Amino acid sequence: MDIRTRFAPSPTGSLHIGGIRTALYCYAWAKKNSGKFIVRIEDTDQTRFVEGATEEVFEMLNAYGLNPDESMNNGGDYGPYIQSQRKDIYLKYAEELIKKGYAYYCFLEPEELKILQEATRGTGFRSKYRDQDIETSKKMVDEGKPYVIRLKVPENETIIYKDGVQGSIKFDTNLVNDEILIKSNGFGSYHLAVVVDDHLMKVSHVFRAVEWLPSTPKQILLYRYLGWEMPPFYHVSAILDPSGGKLSKRKGSVSAKGFLQDGYLPEAMLNFLMLLGWSSPEKREFGEKEREIYSLEEFVELFDVKDFNKSNPVFNREKLTWFNKEYFKIKTNAELKESFINWFKEYSEDIDLSNYILQDYDLEEKIGLVKERATTLMEILEQIKFFYKSPKDIDWNIKQTQNTIEIISDLKKDFVEMFTGFADNSKEWKHEDWEPRMRSIGDKYSKKHGDIFMVLRMAIVGSPFSPPLFESMQLLGKNEVLKRLTA
Repeated sequence: MDIRTRFAPSPTGSLHIGGIRTALYCYAWAKKNSGKFIVRIEDTDQTRFVEGATEEVFEMLNAYGLNPDESMNNGGDYGPYIQSQRKDIYLKYAEELIKKGYAYYCFLEPEELKILQEATRGTGFRSKYRDQDIETSKKMVDEGKPYVIRLKVPENETIIYKDGVQGSIKFDTNLVNDEILIKSNGFGSYHLAVVVDDHLMKVSHVFRAVEWLPSTPKQILLYRYLGWEMPPFYHVSAILDPSGGKLSKRKGSVSAKGFLQDGYLPEAMLNFLMLLGWSSPEKREFGEKEREIYSLEEFVELFDVKDFNKSNPVFNREKLTWFNKEYFKIKTNAELKESFINWFKEYSEDIDLSNYILQDYDLEEKIGLVKERATTLMEILEQIKFFYKSPKDIDWNIKQTQNTIEIISDLKKDFVEMFTGFADNSKEWKHEDWEPRMRSIGDKYSKKHGDIFMVLRMAIVGSPFSPPLFESMQLLGKNEVLKRLTA
């Protein structure tokens, strides 16, 4: 059997980070089995369509390295790959279901529909047009009566279904609604469109979030009524917020793009996401620590659907930060510089720094200074900004300068006098040469060396926290150091 998986997002807003996890699983299963990874845009709900959302889907899949083999952008033999262009296909199969007696035209007025929905809440929705003869219904259609086409769910039946992740589940058809298959605007509903498309596109395995489980009995019936074999479904676990419930924006980004904007590496994000619902089959020796770092290639090689976890994982942002720092460590300074520049070009709003950063020959060294301290690419930017912007409105009245507050002006003058005596040549501007003389300035005032260095740090950086001070001063150069001390 040819393995064909599909990721089918709806363009109703920014792509959720959970969508990237689903796409990752689809991608991995296809690639592991030399199959095809398909991306299909499910835009039949035109009322919720958001301009630019489709483009963002492909932008994010590319950014995370999950490029499809078939899509509206890549082409393929089973298009169109966007549902709004498949309207006639869905109508054809809906009409076939009507002929077979498995669907019906429903002409409920909006007020009637509302009353009936309230009356059948908690039970399966049934329309009064469910058993109307086809001839009468077609006559009403010909007369221009507004209608939808609904699935005719059988009464008093138990549907037994075995999910690839959630296990065996039973559905009582008396609790399943006569779902809309064709909307009043002629578009196919999700329930019909997804079944028709998966069949026609020869999808072999369906991966989707567990929240779609309630729609499964309707789709089981559609496969049965259309005479098609249903592919195995894998309803992967829901990603929970640490405070409970679905992943919430209250704690930060939840969109795939938002995390990249925040400065997380896509490879670190993928590594974090793959373990939210999947466990590695690798065996460990007794006492051996569980392996957590996997490249996309390693994940594809190890991935198997039998290793899905049923329990819902928590989206631990502290753990995500740990992954990002680990990937910072793995990268060389040159590699991290490349990742930083790509991020800066794409997502940074500090346009006024562009010329400085993109033309900085010492950028790699500066990133190396903050690599151990920063947790995201955005933090790297924040920690190297002082190289490009002199500090303004320095607050000297802080805890770290209390022991030197009365001699700050004198200290700055002494620093200037001392640094002025060194050569301008950058090769001779080395902290090994001027550090001992700085300590002697501290001895002159009977102050701790750390307190003396803090005054220098504040004058140079504008903050009591910075990368290693002396190495930073070397990169700034003598003239810039003097300029800041005399400002």
